Amino acid sequence: MSRLRVVVLCCEGRFQRYLVRRAAEEFELVGVVWQVADPVTRPLAMRLRPYANPLRLLRHVVARAALPWFERRAAPVIDELFGPDVSPPLPAGVPPLRTTNINADEVVTQITELRPDIVLVNGTQLLREPILALLPTIRFGIVNLHTGLSPYSRGGNCNLFMLLEGHLQWLGVTVHHIDRGIDSGDIIRTAQLDLRPEDSYEVLDARSFHQGIELLLRAAQDLNAGRASRVAQWTEGKLFLRRTGYVYEPWQRLRANLCVASGAVRRYLRAGGHTRHPVRTVS
Repeated sequence: MSRLRVVVLCCEGRFQRYLVRRAAEEFELVGVVWQVADPVTRPLAMRLRPYANPLRLLRHVVARAALPWFERRAAPVIDELFGPDVSPPLPAGVPPLRTTNINADEVVTQITELRPDIVLVNGTQLLREPILALLPTIRFGIVNLHTGLSPYSRGGNCNLFMLLEGHLQWLGVTVHHIDRGIDSGDIIRTAQLDLRPEDSYEVLDARSFHQGIELLLRAAQDLNAGRASRVAQWTEGKLFLRRTGYVYEPWQRLRANLCVASGAVRRYLRAGGHTRHPVRTVS
């Protein structure tokens, strides 16, 4: 069985640097595309407009003051899971590409020229044409790591919102094929999160990425070995997007931490956890 030729598309973040490092260890990494933040160009008045609401401004100030304590507390666990936060050394000849638009022509050209067997994705904008037009040319397609348990949750910050709504059984990670929907492609693997009562939300979030990255790598190995599942999503689930009423702000992360600190995970586990709340997964 030949080694997979892999291209990774991801944002620039600690967890994604770990993904690139692990992909280089497991496969023949032939390319990396980093989606970087677009420089802020909106006028200052427009950027401050959301905080004209005094309640939102107060929530923002309180969250920014309180969250560093939780982040410092999570740092040792994150260091243990992901190792040093350094840029991953790329194999000789692997061309990194940085772009503010993951669907740009330069990304299409890069993937076309590298001829990967599979493209692994995490943390980018939604993939659209002309990237999706490449699907028939990639042997195993484009496979995404979604930090949410599909099909029950799709969109952004899924585990955060599911925790806040009390649905701990739907905290998880999903590896799925990319299609033209939002986290709606056929599923290869899913897993519920390994919940621990002592974890803060930052630790829970980090564990989800670590668990998901290893799941993504195993899914790629399964595809190469011809033993991967391909399961159509059996329900629409819940879509967490701005247009469906879910807008992320730091205050929500603080609320999630306070929810965990008040014993939400402990009560869930004491009540039987995943055993008492069975959820269909794909493995």
